[in-house]
Amino acid sequence: MSSFNSSNSNNNNEYEYKYKNKNNNHSAIDDANSHEKSTHLFVLIHGLWGTPKHMSTIEDFIKESINDEVTKDQIITLKPSCFGFWKTYDGLDLNAKKIIQEMFYEIESLKQKNKLIVKRISFIGYSLGGLFSRYIIGLLNEIGFFELVEPVFFCTFATPHLGIHFFRNNFFDTIANNLGPYMFGKSGGQLFIADHEKILVAMADPQQKYMQGLRKFKKHILMANIKNDRTVAFFTSYITSYSPFDELDKIKVKYLKNLPHSEIATKSVRPKFVDLTRSRKIEPNDAKSFIGNLQEETPVFRRYKIVKFCFLVLICCFVVPFWIPFVLITSSIVSIYSYIKVKVHSIPDIKSHWERASDYLYGGDAIDLDDAKAGQERRERRNRLVKHESFKGDTSQLAENTMEGIMYAEEKFGSGKRSAGADISDEENEDEKDEEYEIEAKAGDIDEKTCSSDISNRTNENGEFIRNIGNVGNVNGTKLNPKLINLDYQLHDEKMNEHLSTLQEYDRFILFKDEAKLELDEDRAFIERSLNLLNWIKIPVFLDVWNAHDGIVSRRGVKSNPKGAATIGLWASILRNYLREQTEPPEGKS
Repeated sequence: MSSFNSSNSNNNNEYEYKYKNKNNNHSAIDDANSHEKSTHLFVLIHGLWGTPKHMSTIEDFIKESINDEVTKDQIITLKPSCFGFWKTYDGLDLNAKKIIQEMFYEIESLKQKNKLIVKRISFIGYSLGGLFSRYIIGLLNEIGFFELVEPVFFCTFATPHLGIHFFRNNFFDTIANNLGPYMFGKSGGQLFIADHEKILVAMADPQQKYMQGLRKFKKHILMANIKNDRTVAFFTSYITSYSPFDELDKIKVKYLKNLPHSEIATKSVRPKFVDLTRSRKIEPNDAKSFIGNLQEETPVFRRYKIVKFCFLVLICCFVVPFWIPFVLITSSIVSIYSYIKVKVHSIPDIKSHWERASDYLYGGDAIDLDDAKAGQERRERRNRLVKHESFKGDTSQLAENTMEGIMYAEEKFGSGKRSAGADISDEENEDEKDEEYEIEAKAGDIDEKTCSSDISNRTNENGEFIRNIGNVGNVNGTKLNPKLINLDYQLHDEKMNEHLSTLQEYDRFILFKDEAKLELDEDRAFIERSLNLLNWIKIPVFLDVWNAHDGIVSRRGVKSNPKGAATIGLWASILRNYLREQTEPPEGKS
């Protein structure tokens, strides 16, 4: 371990020396850089079976919320397209290096074509994308990237930080734990911590590059579904050894108080940040009168038992006998192909690429012509993917939906308990409706000032977002639809500041008791202890939808999941508040 630290130190010194000695003519370079806009790059990384489109709602909120009021930087979002669909089976190392390569190409293109110089970077990972992000951060730290680019936000949505494991003692969980490592290519073994390298354990080692890089980020934020996420359980996305929401029909879920309404796709909804200091078990005397954890805009098949029953019958009669064999066979074939591909695939040389890129970006050299050409090709490819999905995308989406259906059916029949806690009733809890459930905002009541803002939202020729501040080169203007997302960001910012400490009062979490504690194995216990040394902002989320793993990022768009979108809107206030603090001068100074 000491040899790694020495090597890492030498790498950093090497880059510092090169950077200083490449800039003998400081005045000429400073004059050239004076026309370039300081840029904050947000890299949005999707998960298993995913596509860049899965990150579109998060991207929209970054576009809309991080404006001139909170930062002087140009805001750019990048959704890498080099690892979509079945390629996510190829494991952390290959995919991480491909993402870094695409990221370097784009950083070079931003300077060459748009006169934007990346000075800050943030990573937002969804599901497996959060693990990709942590691996990427380790590789970037190793090559000295963070000596020149400041790391700011590291955020994950429903990411299996502790890997995947099923804890119930039944047939399905036993089969899943034994078969899972072989069903999703190299990524499957890594997710189940069944790989020889145990890469998830290495990524949590404080002495290794991954944690050393992660510690350099200013803010660490995670969002975790407390229920209805059958892909990534609460314990692993929240980084905890507790699983208190398995029997949600016995839990009264409380939310952070007085969260503001938002109008999302004409529906009035509130963010679903759970308050773990107030959520509690239902007393036996109150169980009969408990009508459920009511939410507004609940889907019809969750509101009515007969619809839910018909849906379950459909899964059992159609998905089980027909789609499951097809999906399992397809996934097995892709896994075998992925194992072979990983062994023969050329690995991007990110160290050499960064040497060339940093010389151009920060050292005054000319851009490498091959890199410039490759960067333009990547931009064009991302633009094509925005418009067209491939057959691979259709089949990988089918695989995910089928797996979700299997686990839903197993949850209903295997556990003998209701998954969402309680069947939704049309009645409201009169004692608490003013606090949590009453829908008092009507269409047109929401403050429209954020949506009528004069912020100019632009996309470049490659479909990537550029917030317009002055002249950013040849970009084509587009405007966000103000009618789709309508919320008061200032009010959200105030509420987030008010409640932020509540999310971190771990000793007051009533439900985190021994009876809810899981027996983590040695590897997962180590990962949990190590990652919790970081100062996380942990956000538990409850979405009363069939597939909360989809909903937490509003993957199919804000119209399909307005509550998920509203929740993302409140998450964006954490980013806004921090950036505003960094932009505003300290008191007493101008």
